[in-house]
Amino acid sequence: MNKMKKILTYITLPVFLVILTACGNSSDALQGEWKAQTGAQKNVVLKFDKDKVTVDGKEYDYKQKSVEKKGDITYYKIEQNGENYTVIFPDKDKNIAVMIQPYSSKDDLNGTMLYAMNKKEQPNYSEYSKKYSQ
Repeated sequence: MNKMKKILTYITLPVFLVILTACGNSSDALQGEWKAQTGAQKNVVLKFDKDKVTVDGKEYDYKQKSVEKKGDITYYKIEQNGENYTVIFPDKDKNIAVMIQPYSSKDDLNGTMLYAMNKKEQPNYSEYSKKYSQ
C-alpha cells in the first residue's frame, strides 16, 4: 500500500506542476517585445514589462487592470496616464494582438485601433484592421 502511494505521488505531482505552470503563463502573454504598426503605417517596437511599456525607446508607466475573456477573445484592460486601453488577442495565436482605445468604458472591445501588434513578424495595420475589427 505504501509503495502504491509513492507511485501515485510521483505520477500526480508532475501533472499538477504542468497544469500550474500552464495557468501561470497566460498572464504573461502581453509582456515582451512586440513589432507594431500605427494607422499612419509607422513601424514601432513596443515592449511590455510588468508595469512599464516602452514605445520606440520612450518609457511609460502603465497599470494592468484586468485580463478578461469573451468567447475565444482574450483581452487585457490597461491604464496609462488616466487613459484606458485594451490589448486584444483576437484568436488563439498569442503572438497576434491589436491595441485599441475604447470609445466607452462600458465596451472594452470597440474603439479606435492604435496598433497592430505581432511578436514574430512586422504586422500590417490595414490588414489587421480589416481582419480583426468588430
